[in-house]
Amino acid sequence: MDRRYSGSTPLLEQYINELIDDSDQMLATYDRMAQEIVELGRLEGYFEGWDTGALRWPQSRTEAGPIDLEGLQARVRLVDAFYQGVPRLRDGRLTEAYEQFSRLATAYQKGNRIYLQVKAQFTARGVGTEQDFLQLYQTLYVEALAKGDLFAPDVGEAALAQARVSRVPLSHAQAVAEALSTVALGDDRRWEDLYSCTVDGVTTEASLRDLLRDVAQRTLDHIAAGELLATRYNTYNNLGWFGSSVWKVVVGAELLLYRLAARLNGDAGEQEAVRSDIWLAQGMLIAFFQAHREDPVRLKPERYWYGQDYSYLTRDMIDLGVRLVGRVNRLVRDANRPGGEDELKALVLPPLLAGEARGRFLEYPQVGRRAERSPWQRAFRLGRWALASWKTGRRRVRLARSTLEEDRRLERAWQEWVRWAGATLRIFDIQVKIRIDPQFLPVARALGLDSGKRKVLFLPAHQSLLDHPIMYHVLGSSELMAAMGWEKPRPCVLLGRTGLSRAGVRIGSWNLTMFGVSSETFDWMLEELDGYVTRERVGGTGSTAMRVVAALGKRPGIIYPMGTTPAFDIQLFPLQHGMFAQLPHDVVIVPIVFRGAHSLWPKCPRGNLNISPGVVEAVVAPPMLGETTLLPKRRRLRIQLEAANLFQAVHISTLLNPEPSG
Repeated sequence: MDRRYSGSTPLLEQYINELIDDSDQMLATYDRMAQEIVELGRLEGYFEGWDTGALRWPQSRTEAGPIDLEGLQARVRLVDAFYQGVPRLRDGRLTEAYEQFSRLATAYQKGNRIYLQVKAQFTARGVGTEQDFLQLYQTLYVEALAKGDLFAPDVGEAALAQARVSRVPLSHAQAVAEALSTVALGDDRRWEDLYSCTVDGVTTEASLRDLLRDVAQRTLDHIAAGELLATRYNTYNNLGWFGSSVWKVVVGAELLLYRLAARLNGDAGEQEAVRSDIWLAQGMLIAFFQAHREDPVRLKPERYWYGQDYSYLTRDMIDLGVRLVGRVNRLVRDANRPGGEDELKALVLPPLLAGEARGRFLEYPQVGRRAERSPWQRAFRLGRWALASWKTGRRRVRLARSTLEEDRRLERAWQEWVRWAGATLRIFDIQVKIRIDPQFLPVARALGLDSGKRKVLFLPAHQSLLDHPIMYHVLGSSELMAAMGWEKPRPCVLLGRTGLSRAGVRIGSWNLTMFGVSSETFDWMLEELDGYVTRERVGGTGSTAMRVVAALGKRPGIIYPMGTTPAFDIQLFPLQHGMFAQLPHDVVIVPIVFRGAHSLWPKCPRGNLNISPGVVEAVVAPPMLGETTLLPKRRRLRIQLEAANLFQAVHISTLLNPEPSG
């Protein structure tokens, strides 16, 4: 096999090529992985009614020789059981978790309002500072965490957790909390002081201890429900549904190629190309499965999962699957001559890989792409966009050379981005509807967001290459201003990667972006002109996240915690929890999702420039209070995996439609 993987990141390319270069080792690893998955499927109930002897994965090579027709047919049956079973199980598991999460969301938001009212009274009485109040709350928070009842998984989910492809909600944090020593509650007389709070017309009077314990329990219930929803989504959507869809293509192509070899005398080159694609796909499936087995508690995963590598891997798996189906089906057409017997059936691309999936938790029907442009129309609009971007770049260069004071410069730079965003949306005929969650206003007023003194961090989901212009438009909108209580848009600090504009015109070693400046100059202006914080594509976020935190005292922040855009419409990644460990507890987090954005400009296939007109709904979720929600920064509790899963659950529950599609 001379085909090699040309990955989008050096780490991914090196790993997969090392796999496929050692044929014996790769096939042994692939077979071992497949057998493990079959065993997990047995425990999950995919093979109900099957004979136990049929649940053995046929080996690629035995002493008798390579796998034969019977073995390939058995592989197809085993994988098809997953492919047919995962979507139904996914819908049921997610519906159960979603309903529990949604039911607890209101109680969580009311708990935040109780916390804020009691804290205001606590400091007004002069019995302590805001930091004293936070320490008292966190004492009860750790106590509630240590004594809480863990979610009890069934046999199937317990097996997934044992195999390290899933996890039990709060299991890590609870184990740490149990080992922490807590302050004895009776040691502080302030616990028994009475406080009164009113939420939605209901007044409650109780001791400080009882009120804060109630807030802590509401928060942990919501976090546990959020982690259950996020964990199930990662397992049954990103691993199960997507993985089985790609796997079905691979085993189907294997079987057809075996049958085709006996029928086709010519097309040796095309058959070899199919064989090479199957080989490459098997290596990618190994990497994909291993990505899901990495420990999410680690701040720096060994190879994948958080960020670009996983996204690019899954995108390339889709591209390879599409190519494989096309190549195999061309051979099938050649083999199925008129009047021939035993006609071979063409390979079908699974709906998930074709953007045609059905079921629950998909895109809402009222958003997304509304028309298709001809190649000429697309080229014309891309030209208009390039011109508008070049003009924006010229104005930004002049602004960078000006002597304006920092506040005025940041405001002007922000206005330029809002202006560019508006031009982008008009050129591509994209309508953005902004929806503010009904729970937003009462929480925002309780927080006093209108004062402008709160540290605010906007947390958008990252579904499309159009998210930046949509985000600028939303953050400059009158709807958001009214919800926040602001008189005018406020410049934000954005955490982004260097080289975001690298796709441009290359002349030798010099790269000219569509903004009319080099990629290096563009990155420099993001830092010096916009006051953004940039980081390299590879590496941790520790120091850069701290720079964002430092800037939050002066202006709001924006972080895309997914780290990169997804490969398919309903792919949502676990959020980069290492970043949340750097956040101060007095931060207010505002999740935002852009419904329908993915279909307007997806990153798959590689190099896609097909930008479609359509409708996006920007939904702004209620503010979430860091003081109540982030785990205390005590030893290993600094790892904010549970909080990150909660924020991902907010994205999942807000972005996707829980009702079944047609």
